[in-house]
Amino acid sequence: MPENFEARTERAPDADKAAVIAADDARLAAMCGNDLHALGQLLDDGLSYCHSTGAVEDKSQYLDALRSGRVKYVSMQRDIAHLGRWGACAVMQGTVGVTAEVAGQPYRTRAAFTATWVETHGAWRMAAWQATPSTHA
Repeated sequence: MPENFEARTERAPDADKAAVIAADDARLAAMCGNDLHALGQLLDDGLSYCHSTGAVEDKSQYLDALRSGRVKYVSMQRDIAHLGRWGACAVMQGTVGVTAEVAGQPYRTRAAFTATWVETHGAWRMAAWQATPSTHA
């Protein structure tokens, strides 16, 4: 795991929740390490990614922003407040601190987030991300 990545959870998860947390840990590490192959495997093809700025991208647009260098994640700090599973769907909520470079400019935010994960063929993939800037997060 890159040293610029930190993950914490409030409560000990059961085995199913642990698998979702492991997938999200891998996603954040891939984002910070700019490992687009690994990241692509962790994102559902129908991904809807709503940034803390309000911009919404699909999987292709999101990966293209990283591939082009327009967005570079420097570090991520995630705290999980809630994680529930309903069949093949899991919803994670918490806060995230992001340090990045966007269009060559430094960018930092602290946001509340909701991430929706789906289990397909035995693997967890993120299908939706919604982040809202918060001074309370």
